[in-house]
Amino acid sequence: MIKLSLTFAFLFAGLFCFGQTTYKLDKDTSGFKNRPLYVLKLPQQAPIPTAALIIDVNDIDSISVKKDSESLKLYGKKARSGSIEIHLRDRASIVGYQQLLTDFNIPYANRDLPVFIDSAIAYQPKNTYFEISAVKSVKIAEEKATGMKYIIIISLYPLNRQKKSADKKGKNTNIKIAQ
Repeated sequence: MIKLSLTFAFLFAGLFCFGQTTYKLDKDTSGFKNRPLYVLKLPQQAPIPTAALIIDVNDIDSISVKKDSESLKLYGKKARSGSIEIHLRDRASIVGYQQLLTDFNIPYANRDLPVFIDSAIAYQPKNTYFEISAVKSVKIAEEKATGMKYIIIISLYPLNRQKKSADKKGKNTNIKIAQ
């Protein structure tokens, strides 16, 4: 009986030890490892790498996708997962984040505040470009509960439009996302 219980204990311990898996910590926490490089191409200007772009879709002339090796030749290591070039028409007036804040009279002292674009946090606001006519408002807001200040940018073309869900009777109702 003792031999049988020792055998089971040994087998269980062996299975327990060898059944463990080890996970290697991925030190790249940006989440953008396999993301393509977005490149803004304005007429008669150098290409601009961008994190986000808020524009009127009617101002897009064309979009071209470059595969890995072709985009590596054009843009280097940043485009190792490919690139998406957005070609704009002549009439588009694009400004960067800092210029947008200047145009909407945001003081320099508040420019390091967290930034929300259409109620979503912007992780790289300094690499974001805007078409002036596509921006509805830019202001400094303050959360009542904590007193935290932040910059909120509201565009005319928000990414989080109204979503539909079923109510108790099975009918669709519109739910607005708070901005």
